[in-house]
Amino acid sequence: MHDDELELVTRIAWLHFIEGITQREIAHHLRISQPKVARLIDKAQKTGIVKISITSPYRSCFEVEKKLRALFPFLQDVLVVPSPVQGEIFDTLGRAGAWYLERVLRDGDLVGIAWGRTLKQVASSIRHATVRNLRFVTLVGGLTSSASLNPYTIGEKLASIFEGECYYLYAPAVVENEEVRNFYLNERINRKTLELARQAKWSLVGIGTVDARYSIYALTGFIDYHELELLRQKGAVGDIVGQFYDLQGRIVDTPLHGRTVAIPLLDIKAMHNVIGIAGGMNKAEAILGALRGGYIKILITDEQTAFKIAEMEEKGG
Repeated sequence: MHDDELELVTRIAWLHFIEGITQREIAHHLRISQPKVARLIDKAQKTGIVKISITSPYRSCFEVEKKLRALFPFLQDVLVVPSPVQGEIFDTLGRAGAWYLERVLRDGDLVGIAWGRTLKQVASSIRHATVRNLRFVTLVGGLTSSASLNPYTIGEKLASIFEGECYYLYAPAVVENEEVRNFYLNERINRKTLELARQAKWSLVGIGTVDARYSIYALTGFIDYHELELLRQKGAVGDIVGQFYDLQGRIVDTPLHGRTVAIPLLDIKAMHNVIGIAGGMNKAEAILGALRGGYIKILITDEQTAFKIAEMEEKGG
């Protein structure tokens, strides 16, 4: 049994035998057929996953998923996967994100996408493109370097996999000044792209950090160490599509936002099914701030990070 199937079988077994949820309810929650749920429950029993208790490396993941749902009741869904060995976090979360998208996407869906290393791995990990005619729309301008992390590249790859198309924000992610930024945002094609982005059924975003060692914006040269230091002094802990917020989820007042070409963070907060994918202990505060701000509705992260987020929230900071 490969890893993706093991995770799904275990998840269904947990929901049915431990949580007491009916097969019909599980089918509705996981967006799969009831006969498939019944078949996988049977498989869980025959393969020994279900005995007196559930024996799987995912058990503690499900426990912290339940804790996060209780701490953040607005969350529509939480997916926690075992933490990988050091250096493999992007691959692990990329596979998890791909598995989630394969499960929830339907023909013709409109999907908003951002950028980053994790989202690049999501696109590279898609294996079962059973749906078609998907439309993708970028939520932020493009990079001038690191083309493989670019929303344009990621969108093009996903559109190709799902036999769909992608709509782009034709602009750099960060420009020289607010006047240039307003010029790009007022371009007719970009106004249409942003309006389409607000209508996305699903959106996929990474969660950045203000640590210069990991910040995509710093690594690609869009902002320098001095700007990051100023953001930290103002209490910034993370960003989504280049817009920074503090540990309580409040948007940080910074001139950088006046130079950023992206859908406003408050618009993202108002959107449905915004999936935040991020992990690693260095991202814990950034993820917590995103949750407290209500910017993401679905969280995909790793086990150690999830427990750290839960611990910080329970302690109130």
